[in-house]
Amino acid sequence: MAQKRYSMEFKIKVAEEASQPEYAGLEHVVALKYGLRPNTVLRWRMLYQEKGIAAFSRSKTVTYKYLTEREKQLAKENAALREEVEILKKAAAFLAEFRQTKS
Repeated sequence: MAQKRYSMEFKIKVAEEASQPEYAGLEHVVALKYGLRPNTVLRWRMLYQEKGIAAFSRSKTVTYKYLTEREKQLAKENAALREEVEILKKAAAFLAEFRQTKS
């Protein structure tokens, strides 16, 4: 039997709904509402709680529109820090080479 493919948006919607306190232990209700198996809802909820929306992304980078403002700010800061680390690595390599030529 072929496995169905669901969109990232659909999985997030189901996982968020199943994560609501009023649905604690009632994953079968959410599953019935969306025509899914309870195990699928449980798996999606657990993935969502562990990894957030990144759990459902097919690419390495999560779709930017789903990130909160804080996550966007952290992503920019992370990119800047990675760039800074690369610059420092190049500077360290240059200095090491310069010291070897001086001796």
